Order: sequence, then structure tokens, then C-alpha cells
Amino acid sequence: MKIIYTFLSLMFVGLAGFSQTKTDEKPSETKLQFYGYIKYEGIFDTHESTTSRYSDLYFYPVKKGEGTENTQLDMLSLNSRLGVKLTGMNALGANVLGVVEGDFFGTGESYKNMFRLRHAYMKLQWDKAALTMGQFWHPMFGPDVFPRVLSFGAAAVYNPLNRAPQIRLDYNIIPDLRLTLAALEHGYHFSKGPEGLAEGAQRNSAKPDVQFQLLYGQKTAFATGITAGYMWLEPRESNPDGSINENQLGTYNANWFARFKTGPLTLQTKVSYGQNMSQFVMLGGYGRLLEDIGTNNFNYTPMKVYSAWFEAFYEINKPWQVGVFAGISGNLGTEKEVDPTNIYARSKNIKEVMRISPRISYSVQKLKFGLEYLYDLAAYGEEGTQDEYNVYDETTDAVNHRVLFTAAYTF
Repeated sequence: MKIIYTFLSLMFVGLAGFSQTKTDEKPSETKLQFYGYIKYEGIFDTHESTTSRYSDLYFYPVKKGEGTENTQLDMLSLNSRLGVKLTGMNALGANVLGVVEGDFFGTGESYKNMFRLRHAYMKLQWDKAALTMGQFWHPMFGPDVFPRVLSFGAAAVYNPLNRAPQIRLDYNIIPDLRLTLAALEHGYHFSKGPEGLAEGAQRNSAKPDVQFQLLYGQKTAFATGITAGYMWLEPRESNPDGSINENQLGTYNANWFARFKTGPLTLQTKVSYGQNMSQFVMLGGYGRLLEDIGTNNFNYTPMKVYSAWFEAFYEINKPWQVGVFAGISGNLGTEKEVDPTNIYARSKNIKEVMRISPRISYSVQKLKFGLEYLYDLAAYGEEGTQDEYNVYDETTDAVNHRVLFTAAYTF
């Protein structure tokens, strides 16, 4: 627990250093600004795939088998978005911003087309620092560098995707160097785990996900940074036989990212590595230790997962833009020997996935039209060829070709 107390103390000591209550502050007028977009998507696939919400959030093709070479068509509008931004208030010497934003994606397959909270946070902005409290992007996602693909989910599986309730401190050490400290509790982006118990695993640990980030560079021309963090899970409070099992699993995550812009050309990349990583809508998970088979007081071992992506996009002129995304992600096996019958993961039998997706878009006033092609490959392990760390020696590839057309009216 010492690391958590130290982490939170640094946040609040830093906050005390630059926030001062001003007794002569006058009430200010709060201004409301509504924003969002109405979106249409037409999707065509050549192979059955692992997806979510009517195939809008795409992961990878399913393993080859009878009936999997099945063409599919979807037309969707469920990620149309609505938000409200509150500005104009000054308090504690800071400008105060409030944001509430949602869409109709739902928080699970059973809630498709229902309103879902994306962001709900307040931000106090001082000259050199900002304090954010509420639901916002996880530092591993990083709104400074993320894929600008047309498909929904910002290239999830390859790029970490997570929004979570948090308290976050951003501090500009110098004008071009920002330090971020954050403590988070995962909401609907929670880790994989035992059926019916996964959602409460972090809450049961009584510890937040703690994250650190350094960002160097300017918002427009060049930026690079690193993120690192640690999270605890307590998958079970008791075993099926009623005996107590409060063993916890600690996992780390890290990434490096960069963006370079010159004229109409933008290049950006991100490399991520960590344990578990399923809370970021990526491959990964964990399982019971093989050495604990037959015991009730069992512990866990996490999978090691990597991902890397690169993106380039170019503005031909003001209305036209072309771009291409390429990504790869893979499973490097568990840290220790794992019980193969008790692995909780996103597709535990996938060894590697990859994607290439070129795109073109056209914008006129507040309308944007886009066309994107996605080539997705998943290498599935052949049963019986995996070792004690769940690493497969033999794989079979499955491929899907997706064509996506989008139209959006922004307001």
C-alpha cells in the first residue's frame, strides 16, 4: 500500500503548491456548448469475425471452420454522439471546465442502441497544472497520439482503448514537458476474469490503477512520450467450496508513442507492452498457476502482450485526406506455467493478429464522407501444440476483408 499512498501524496502536494483560494473571486457566468455528430456506417465483411455491437467494434476474424467464410452486411448509427461542455467559471485561481459526453453504443451486447456515458469530468486549469476528476481517457490511450482511422474504436486491440473514472494531475515542468500522475478505477472497460466475477476484481483489491506519463513536444509539430503503470486485481473473494481466497494479481503496463507533423503530412506511432492488458480492449488476460492445481488457495499468472502500430495521413488539399494504418499484436505467453483449463483471456488461443487499413475521406462544411478498407489476419494456435506458458508452436491463419463507408454530420 505504500506505493499508493506515496503516489497520491505526490498528487496532492503538487496541487497544494499551485492552488490558492481567492476570497475576492467574483461569481462568473457558466456557458454551455453542445456538440456531437450524427453518423452512418455501412460495413461489408467476407469472413465471420469477433466483433461487438452489431460488428461496429471490430477485433479480428474467427478461426477458420465450417461456415466461417460468410459474407455479412451491416448498416449502423449507434455511435452517433452528443456532448455538452461547460466553461466560464473561475475558482481556486483556476479556469474550470466540465464535460459530459455520450453515445448510443451501450455498455454491453445486451444494451446496444442505449445511451452510454463516454466522458463525465471536471478540469481545473492553472498556468502550469491541471486537475481532472471524473471519467476520462486512460493515459495508455493518450489523446495526444492515437489512430485517426475511420473505423470505430481507434484501432482497438492494437491501440489501448479505455475510459475510466479517475483523479489526474497534469503538470508542465517546462513549457514542452508535461508530467501526468493518475489514479483510476476501471468502469465498463474492466479486465477479463472468471465468469461473473471479472467486473468486481479491481474493486475487491481496494487499490487503484496508478499511472505515470511524461510527454515532450508541441501539440502541432512534434510530440513523444512514455506511459507506465501498475494495477491490482482480486479475482475471487472465495472459492466455489466457500473457502476464502483473497489472493491478488499485480500487473504492469507501459508504452512509448510519438507524432511528427510537417506541412500536410502527419506520422505517428505507438508501441505497448504489458501483462494482462485485456482492460485496454487488447489481447491478454491471466490464469491459475499450474502448480496450484488441486488446491483451493490458488494464485494467478498474467499473459505478456505486445502491440505496435504506425500511421501516416496526408491532406491532399482542404477537403481530401488519405491515410494508412498498420498494426500488429501478439501473445508472448504467461509469466509462469499456467493451468490450461482455467485461463481468462480475450481469445487465449490467438498467437498474433495484424491489420493494414488504407482510407480516404472528403469533408465539406460540417459533413464528412469516408471509405476505408481493412485487411485483418489472426494466427490461431492449434490445440495440443501449446507449451506450459500457453505459447503455440503451430498456427492457422484466418483472414477477413472489410470495406467501411462512413458519413457524419458534425454540430
